[in-house]
Amino acid sequence: MATSRTHFSRFLMRATASLVVLGILLLPVACGGGEEDAAVDGGEVVLEVIGLDGTKAYTLDEIKELPTTEGYAGIKSSTGRITPPVLVKGVSLEDLFAGVGGLPDGMAIGIAAKDGYEMTMSVEQCRAGDFITYDMVTGEEKTIAEPLTVVVAYEYDGKPIDPQSDGPLRLAIVSPEQNQVTDGHWSVKWVTKVQVKAIEQEWILTLKGRLTEEMDRATFESGSAEGCHGQNWTDAHGDEWTGIPLYLLVGRVDDDVAHEGPAYNRELAEAGYQVVLKTADGKSVEVASKTMYYNKELIVAYKLNGEPLPEEYWPLRLVGEGVDEAGMIGRVTEIEALVPVE
Repeated sequence: MATSRTHFSRFLMRATASLVVLGILLLPVACGGGEEDAAVDGGEVVLEVIGLDGTKAYTLDEIKELPTTEGYAGIKSSTGRITPPVLVKGVSLEDLFAGVGGLPDGMAIGIAAKDGYEMTMSVEQCRAGDFITYDMVTGEEKTIAEPLTVVVAYEYDGKPIDPQSDGPLRLAIVSPEQNQVTDGHWSVKWVTKVQVKAIEQEWILTLKGRLTEEMDRATFESGSAEGCHGQNWTDAHGDEWTGIPLYLLVGRVDDDVAHEGPAYNRELAEAGYQVVLKTADGKSVEVASKTMYYNKELIVAYKLNGEPLPEEYWPLRLVGEGVDEAGMIGRVTEIEALVPVE
C-alpha cells in the first residue's frame, strides 16, 4: 500500500418492488447519506473527530494535510452486486484519532453520516483489519494475505468524491493490492463524524424459513438506518423504538428469493402462516402472517430512545401495532417463518 506513513459484519432488507428497492448493502451499495450541496468549500468543516482527549473539527483542506493512506477499495452489496476496487486516497482512522488521544483498546468507533446513518466497529477490528473479503470477480469469500486499513476517503479513482452523490468524505476499507472487495455496509457515504465510544456486545439474529440466515449486529444496524429500512414506533408512554419491520425480516427467508425482485412473498402471506419469535431465555410468541402483512408499525427494535436496548430486552424486542403488551417480547434471538413446504 502506498502511504506517506506505513499502515498497515451483510444485509439489506429485501423489499417488494412496489415498496422498497434494495440498494446497498446497503446501497446501491450502502445506505446512508442524503442529498448534499454540489460543492464543498475548502474552508467548511466537513468532519468532527471525537476522542478521549477532546474533539477536533476538520475542513477538507485540513484533512488533506494529514498523513495520507492509499489503497484499493471495492464493495459487494447484499444483492451480490460488485463494485470493482479502485485506488482510494484518504486518512486512516488511526491517524485521525492520533490528535485526540488515539484509539484505546476495548473501545469502539462510531462512524456517522450527515443523515444520521451510523455504523460501529471495534477498535480491535479496525486495527487488525478484521473484515470479510470477497473475490472481485466471483463474489465468493476470499482470504487475502495483505493487510486491510480503514480510511476516511476524499478521493476515488483519481477524482475527488462527488459531494452530491457520495461525499465529500466516505468510509473505505483498502488493501495494497487490487484483489478484493468488502461488504457494502461499511462503505458509509457522507461521513461527518467519527468518535470513540463504548463497545457494543455482538449478537446474532437467526432467521429461518425456506432459507436460513445468520444476521449479525452490524448487518441489522445497517439495514435499520434512517433512509434504508429503519422504522420508528412510539409507545403509549412516549418512548421511541427503532428497528426493522418484521415482514421485511421474514421476507429474507420466506421463499427461495433471497434478495432480488419482490423478496417478500405476498401470496404466501395472504394464504396464511405463523411466524415464531424465540428469545434467549426460551420464551416464544407467534404472529400471524396477516398481522405483519406490510405492517411498518410492527418492528423488531434494537434501540430505545436512540440507545441500545436495556438488559431486560437486549438485543432485540418485538414492538408495535398488531400485538398486545404480552406479545412484545424482548431478548429475541430467532425468527422462524413456518411457511408451507411445497
